[in-house]
Amino acid sequence: MAILGQIQKRSGVLIGIIALALFAFVIQGLIKNSSSLGKGNVNIIGEVDGRKIPRAEFQKRVALMQKQTRSFSQMQAVKTVWDQMVNEAVLNNQYDKLGIKVGSDRVRDLVINNATIKQAFTNQQGIFDENRLSDYIDQIYQNKDRNPEIYAQWKNFENSLIEAEKKKIYMDMVKAAANPTLKEGEWLYHYENDAVDFKYAAVPYANIPDSLITAVTNDDISAYINKHPDKYKVDENRSFQYVFIPLEPSVKDKQKIKDELQVLINDKEVYDEKAVDHKKIEKGFKNTEDAETFANKYSDIKQQARWFFKNKLPKEYADTLIKLNKGDIYGPYEMKKQIFLSKIIDTKIIPDSAKASHILIAYKGAMRANPDISRDKETAKKKADSILKVVKRNPAKFADYAKELSDGPTKTKGGDLGWFTYGQMVPKFNDFVFNGKKGQIGLVETPFGFHILKIYDLTKPEKAVKMLSIVRNVEPGTETENETFAKAAKFASEAINTKDFEALAKSNNYKVKPVKKIGRFEDRLPGLGQNRNIVNWLYKEERKIGDVSKFDTEKGHIIVYVTGIQKEGLMSPEEASLSVKPILIKQKKAEIIKAKFTGNNFDEMAKNAKAKIGTATGVRLKNPYIPGFGREPIVVAKAFSLQPGQFSQTLEGEKGVYIVKTIKINKAADIKNYMPYVEQLRKERLKALEREVIKALKDKADIEDNRINFYK
Repeated sequence: MAILGQIQKRSGVLIGIIALALFAFVIQGLIKNSSSLGKGNVNIIGEVDGRKIPRAEFQKRVALMQKQTRSFSQMQAVKTVWDQMVNEAVLNNQYDKLGIKVGSDRVRDLVINNATIKQAFTNQQGIFDENRLSDYIDQIYQNKDRNPEIYAQWKNFENSLIEAEKKKIYMDMVKAAANPTLKEGEWLYHYENDAVDFKYAAVPYANIPDSLITAVTNDDISAYINKHPDKYKVDENRSFQYVFIPLEPSVKDKQKIKDELQVLINDKEVYDEKAVDHKKIEKGFKNTEDAETFANKYSDIKQQARWFFKNKLPKEYADTLIKLNKGDIYGPYEMKKQIFLSKIIDTKIIPDSAKASHILIAYKGAMRANPDISRDKETAKKKADSILKVVKRNPAKFADYAKELSDGPTKTKGGDLGWFTYGQMVPKFNDFVFNGKKGQIGLVETPFGFHILKIYDLTKPEKAVKMLSIVRNVEPGTETENETFAKAAKFASEAINTKDFEALAKSNNYKVKPVKKIGRFEDRLPGLGQNRNIVNWLYKEERKIGDVSKFDTEKGHIIVYVTGIQKEGLMSPEEASLSVKPILIKQKKAEIIKAKFTGNNFDEMAKNAKAKIGTATGVRLKNPYIPGFGREPIVVAKAFSLQPGQFSQTLEGEKGVYIVKTIKINKAADIKNYMPYVEQLRKERLKALEREVIKALKDKADIEDNRINFYK
């Protein structure tokens, strides 16, 4: 145990880092609704091709995710951990099928070569001590019953190394299978360097007015979606529109606070039981002898008198405030969501900024003093006095003395503090500089020690006011809350019976905002922040398009109108319309144009179609651009496939319908070594290989998701 104790003290970083990467935290209160656990196995959160995802493990990882990120809400953590564990499950199923295992010897190698381990078990001579590591591991295993948490952390650490190694082996196998051949390298070379010259005849789709096209129906869109299902797969989601009616202070609420502040300005007669006539005079803000105590008694925010130059005062009130005199009261006045009543405590004409240097002589116990400093305060004072005399005799060498003698962090800069504003430094330091003159040298004491100061420059003096304010936050009153609630309730009631939510909102001068494709496990909504209540309502089994509900928050009321309910599968025609409709219109136009390309040769077909004729030279497959039309890969590829003198049938391109006639194919000369092109292909394939492999495995997998039974 002695060895374990020593190692634990010296390798605390190791355990700390391992602990962060592993799952040894206890879940508290993550399951909010146990009534739904009757569905399926209560210990299983999901299943991937028969591999179960245990609820307990899932909960631990959700808790750890929230602990590590902090900014994550519970549902964000649930979504992230689910994705991670499904990825792990599909990969582990592959490991099992392929017999990928990591033996004990390899685990030992992985531990020894781990960077964190090497750092934790490197001795004072900078040499990795494998014997210390062995002793450490032995102690963990021998005391696993006495210290189960440390044992669990270590086992999880080993398991994380094993999983990483399995993944590396699997991905290396996939990468090996994905390596391109020399023939593919040769193909890429010619793809980039071969060129073609060809004539083209083109009729742009824009030549056919939309009015000549028969309407694209939902049936047309559905047929297209069914022919291209991979492009239009969607996860379950909900869409809605909402109106936000803010709960904001009214003019009455603001005036009430202003009236309350107005009463505080002057002295007033108050009841006093002890007085002979039961009356006494209570001083107001204007005449009180302790303005700071008075201000904090009535202010919502702790206040302190501060000096302000005109450029630091609120812009809209600066001209007025800077002209006030000592004792003057200004206000009440409004800024943002606060109301101020301000008093001028003092005024003076002083510089706004100064440039100075100092030599700090600290002593033991002074604020931020270096622990190595042993001199006492008296000794420090004597040293500072001595330095002051030397500096005054030779002011030009101030920076040199600072570099040699100062205990401050500006020592390397010759004590230079640069420019600083009034009030930025501690009081005595500040007063010496801003009440002094350019070139003046002196000594001041602060909590940091003794400062030999030299004033290098000062801005032109100007008026400053020392101001203290009573600040009141403006909150909606009860009457305002009731009025806002009634307004929101009325609109929600009307929305339930309307078929046009937007028109109703517009008639009430409310702005409608859309929110699209919200997943079941999301809780942060665009424009609304975190609001799980809305998501839960959207996913109720009885929910249907057109449903309306009102949600009350501290900042106001949200009236939600359901606009879309999408189940997992293919997009609805309505949702796909925006992207599919232009494609179908283009196809219909293509059929009209193709019918015009009649004839027995290129020129005859072009003439009959009234096509634009042009010539493209030196066009490569890599950059398949046709002058005046843009990128047309299908058209250029066809030109490469024809023999010189041959012409094509009609081709549906990106911008129109074409026919092409190949003039010449300029094939690049073969080269001796295609390996650079093989390597280029390899890098492109490996760039997103891991992500694409996992995606393919997940698409093929049978995944059962039971999260909804545990998280609401």
